[in-house]
Amino acid sequence: MTIQRSHLVPLALAVAVLTAGCGEATTGAGTAASASPQAQADQVALSDQDRIWMKRIHQGYLAETRAGGLAERKGASAAVKELGTKLVSAHTDLDAELTQAAARLGVELPSALSGAQEKAGKALEGASREEFDRAFVTAIRKQHATALKETRTELKKGSSPEVKAMATSALAVLRHHVLLTKTALNKD
Repeated sequence: MTIQRSHLVPLALAVAVLTAGCGEATTGAGTAASASPQAQADQVALSDQDRIWMKRIHQGYLAETRAGGLAERKGASAAVKELGTKLVSAHTDLDAELTQAAARLGVELPSALSGAQEKAGKALEGASREEFDRAFVTAIRKQHATALKETRTELKKGSSPEVKAMATSALAVLRHHVLLTKTALNKD
């Protein structure tokens, strides 16, 4: 079989066009995906549970940071002020790691507190200096109990090793904070 030269140029162009995109992952829009193979694998490994935990714990971190800042300013006892400082530091660090992972994994985190968290924060803001320490410790215990429950659920039902590793770290910090709340009102 003989191919005429006049047919070779259009044939070569057609082959070039068809093979230009070979080997690249494409998105639904047909463009090359920018995510690395590892990031794509991590996104696939995320379950609804992983996504829900990331969103809720992020809001919890925001609420704890806000409450800790209030304790630093409004706390009557040195122990409550110190607890506030520890909450701000620990939850800021945990949230930075979570936020980076969420961006990498394609999880959109909420930018605001939940209604219940907002209400609890306003109650703390409105508490008198005499009432603040007890109200703060009570609120922190309640928020940490919720976060501990959600984190245990993530560890049991989550699917992403990366998210579960963050949950393991969070669990240790949350448990430590609960212990600190037990002594915060008894110091000074």
